[in-house]
Amino acid sequence: MPRDDEMALIRALLRTALAALPMSPHTIEDELGIGHGTLLRLLDGRMELKLRHLLRLCELLKIHPRDLIERGLPNWKAVRRLDDWLPPDQRRAAQPVALSDEVLQAIRAAVREEVSRVGAAPGGERQKSRRDR
Repeated sequence: MPRDDEMALIRALLRTALAALPMSPHTIEDELGIGHGTLLRLLDGRMELKLRHLLRLCELLKIHPRDLIERGLPNWKAVRRLDDWLPPDQRRAAQPVALSDEVLQAIRAAVREEVSRVGAAPGGERQKSRRDR
């Protein structure tokens, strides 16, 4: 369970993000379907911030809840993933890793260098050596 200081960080992040919205606290409360004065109590810790509140706030901010949780729990140590607990038919397919342009350029340069070194022609055909001619 998150510690109080971690929840305080999540509340602080929410306060900062909500302050950037062009809405008054009352309008935000109306959008969330909570009573006036409730937002302040949720964000200052007098009222428990529940998952349903977090999800509605993320929806209002148009952010993925993962963004909030990852920023709010930066030192959280996990040794497992949810998929470790799920049966194979409910696990997520492996997501491809996105490589940066810098990494892609380095890979291309290494491949070109190796192709040049072994004498392969473009298109995958090996160039004939003098001995093969």
